[in-house]
Amino acid sequence: MLNKILVPLDGSILGELALNYAAELAKSMNSEVHLLSVCDRIGEEYRNMCSVYLEKVSEDLRSSLHEIISLPTVRTIVIDGQPDTKILDYAMENNISLIILVSHGHSGIMPWSAGSTVSKIIQKSTIPILLIRASDHVYTKQASGLFEKILVPLDGSKMSEVVLPYVKEIASQMKSEIILLWVLEQGQHVRTIGGIDHIAYTDQQVEEMRQEAVAYLNEINQKLAKDGFTVRTVVKTGDAAREIIDTTLQENVNIVAMSSHGKSAAVKWVLGSVSNKILQAGKKPLLLVRPSDKKIM
Repeated sequence: MLNKILVPLDGSILGELALNYAAELAKSMNSEVHLLSVCDRIGEEYRNMCSVYLEKVSEDLRSSLHEIISLPTVRTIVIDGQPDTKILDYAMENNISLIILVSHGHSGIMPWSAGSTVSKIIQKSTIPILLIRASDHVYTKQASGLFEKILVPLDGSKMSEVVLPYVKEIASQMKSEIILLWVLEQGQHVRTIGGIDHIAYTDQQVEEMRQEAVAYLNEINQKLAKDGFTVRTVVKTGDAAREIIDTTLQENVNIVAMSSHGKSAAVKWVLGSVSNKILQAGKKPLLLVRPSDKKIM
């Protein structure tokens, strides 16, 4: 499934954080790695500078993969144009399975690394994206153990389950522990004549939903355990985004993997959704999968 990985690079050290994750996936899955730079400045000299940079990075990556018997293919590509558009065009034209991005402002030789470009790619992409946080606690030369614990928030909908095949593939190769999480909301927002009101659930309603959540997660747990995965389930009550972020820290997870849609799929997934809140405020790397034409577990 993750047979082709695209890593857009901007010439910055922070941007190269993506290489650690690409290397670990390539080692375990023999994935092709495509290193891509988009030159949005005119001039042959500048384009040559981009090419030299990519070749150096590719040599370092190949060196880190030297112990693999079947050395994964590493390709380098330099193209011109609008970064977000060219990155997505390349990904679609070359059947890329995963795009690894780093969230940071521009600090390299290619100024397109600004956060707005990353945001545009995430909003437009139908290809799964692994977003790495460029913050001090992530900045590390560590190139193993990056997928030891994977947190998977679910809400009972089939759309939330589209991330599971990707989690299964990663966990099967990395021997990851999978933590399934369901956060129970304490009420719902209802549109009224005066606007939008929040109506709290009764204790009985909360308990009924808790039982439903436990039963649902146990069913997923049993399927995964039957296939040999190490799985735990957690049910919490509160604001979904806040509880997911808190759980990533409490459980010291390495990756959060979730669908970009849940029950509220009628709403644009990039506007006000739980996944968008995690995208903006989360502290851990985030694997996002859009439900469109993806197989459900």
